[in-house]
Amino acid sequence: MGNAKYPIAVVIASRCNDARGELLRRACDSVRAMAGRHEYSIVVVANGDQVSPAVLEWLGARSDTRVIRLRTGSHPLARRVGAEVAEGEFLGFLDDDDELLADTFARKLACFRERPEVDVLVTDGLRVSGGSTARVFPPAAERSPDLVEAMMQAGWSACSLTLRAQKVDLSVFDTELRHLEWTYMALRLATLHEVGFLDEPTFRYYGDTPGSLSKSTAHSLAAPEVWRRLLRDFAGTRHEGAVRRRYGVECHNASWTHARQGNLRESWRLHLESLKAPGGLPAYLPFSRKLLLAALRRPTD
Repeated sequence: MGNAKYPIAVVIASRCNDARGELLRRACDSVRAMAGRHEYSIVVVANGDQVSPAVLEWLGARSDTRVIRLRTGSHPLARRVGAEVAEGEFLGFLDDDDELLADTFARKLACFRERPEVDVLVTDGLRVSGGSTARVFPPAAERSPDLVEAMMQAGWSACSLTLRAQKVDLSVFDTELRHLEWTYMALRLATLHEVGFLDEPTFRYYGDTPGSLSKSTAHSLAAPEVWRRLLRDFAGTRHEGAVRRRYGVECHNASWTHARQGNLRESWRLHLESLKAPGGLPAYLPFSRKLLLAALRRPTD
């Protein structure tokens, strides 16, 4: 990670193809609006083999943007590479189909200055989906008072996190995970650093973007393995029970998906894992009947 040349640097990993061009333009413009009167830098990692020359040309004409070309197509690696070269005292992230809200960096900066022990700041945001807009985190009265457990329960995005760049070891970026790598990284950070929370929206997350990796079946099927890893990381901590419960939920959800696809062996394996989670027996035992009926209806050779 370089020297802190700018107060804030924002990393955007993008396919940079023609289909994402307008979204990427909106994302970059939102970084400028977010920074307000503060200096800022954007690092766009053009990722994969579909990069559009026209999009690269547009990015290259921006004085506030540094472009890194990465041909692997790995989104986790792209984020890691972008974070390594960013030159900000504070480091933010943005998906190319989302946007940061105007003049919100000043409030984040105030949080960091007021609490010098905080290295990781989580902020609320606005989820836009199906014509409706709602806060990402539930109201204070409805969410866990424990910030880490609240993070486990909310469906938040890369935009939620801002890091004190020189204090965070970027080895927490797991470049091998293909799905849910952001969830894994953020919760790993919570085991290593003091985390603060800003209960104000600082971004818009668009839940209906076509072609989003987070909407794929592979993405949802990857969840049990990610939460199994987190079980290891949170073993012996006060959050272990919450992680075990979430692991059970994700095993049950993936078991449903495998059953619908006819993968009964894997469905049963995950179902048995879900039963072992706290509260899993009463919650998921009735699903055993559905799996038995599916097995009986399955044609035999």
